[in-house]
Amino acid sequence: MKRAIRIFAKALGLVILFAAAWLGFTALEYHLDGSQEPPSGATGSVIQKILNAVQRDGGRDLYPRRFEACGDDLRRARFEMNLQLAGTWGFRDFSGPERRMDWVFRDASLLWRDLSKHRSSSRSAALLALDRAAADLEQAEQVTAVSAQEPYVRSKLAAAAINLKRAKAYQDCGRYDQALDCARESIKASSVAHARSRMALARYDDPGHLSAWRGWIRQAVDASRASGVALVVIKERHRLEVYRGGKVVRSFPVDLGANSINQKLHAGDRTTPEGLYYVTQKKKYGQSKYGMALLLNYPNADDKRRFQAAKERGEITSRTRIGGLIEIHGDGGRGFDWTDGCVAPDNRDMEVLFRETSVGTMVAIVGSDGGVGPVRSALRQGDSR
Repeated sequence: MKRAIRIFAKALGLVILFAAAWLGFTALEYHLDGSQEPPSGATGSVIQKILNAVQRDGGRDLYPRRFEACGDDLRRARFEMNLQLAGTWGFRDFSGPERRMDWVFRDASLLWRDLSKHRSSSRSAALLALDRAAADLEQAEQVTAVSAQEPYVRSKLAAAAINLKRAKAYQDCGRYDQALDCARESIKASSVAHARSRMALARYDDPGHLSAWRGWIRQAVDASRASGVALVVIKERHRLEVYRGGKVVRSFPVDLGANSINQKLHAGDRTTPEGLYYVTQKKKYGQSKYGMALLLNYPNADDKRRFQAAKERGEITSRTRIGGLIEIHGDGGRGFDWTDGCVAPDNRDMEVLFRETSVGTMVAIVGSDGGVGPVRSALRQGDSR
């Protein structure tokens, strides 16, 4: 019995010794296969470069959650890697940090891919929007150039120009989303300025106004046949035409009221009136502020009716006055509208007018004669938008 126990003990010892040797060899083989050495940091560096590129190209703002998740996972993977590095040799396990690093690399690569697709799409959209913004601003400027540019319209044109400039700057540095946003803001501002200007110019294309203006011109032409001379002022063309015997014998350029595109309504609106008038007084040098002058009978009956109706509608206050002292006077030829509502040829042309007219000479002032002038041309171009 004792012998059997000794034999069993020796056998068990051999088995244990063999198992220990096998385990030792296996452990040595495991430790020597490089698994205890930290993996290269190249993957983490590549991931960081991808994230830097994503941030540079606006991906952090476009995909904030995905970007932050990649950054957090990269920091966690590096932390876990450092924990294993701090561990005892032979008991390290870098498999977990390596898997996490692979996941981060995959997510960062997908983020970069999606950002690249978005940038390509945004670039195309931004280029189209930039072209549209430039064209819209040009058309808005053309229309507003012949309209009374109220401060609101000027501010919208300025906003359109500034946003277009910003859009081009963003486009040049590859920030296509911001370029697209600015181009859209430019288009919006141009649209407002264009629409407001067209509202001011709409009556130049209105059949009712055109019919009335042509009627006034006919009456002036007829008056020239009867009395010898009549004058026609065409505000759209900034021209004063002298009719004699029913025919145009002279044509002068003139400056008008600063808000000449509109119909005069009251004192201080700096608008040249429209209607049929006649000369009530001829003023020589020294009798007028601007050299020679022909005083007109503004306001006439139509002006007074229009003024009273505007008061009743509440468009002007009860203290507003209708105004007067509308003249055809000298000192014009400045190339822009500057008067308070008068018609201003240059002094040489004014001397000719002074000689050829008399008290009672009919003067028709119209917005347009129905031809293709700058206002109606601008409206036609605007219709092609």
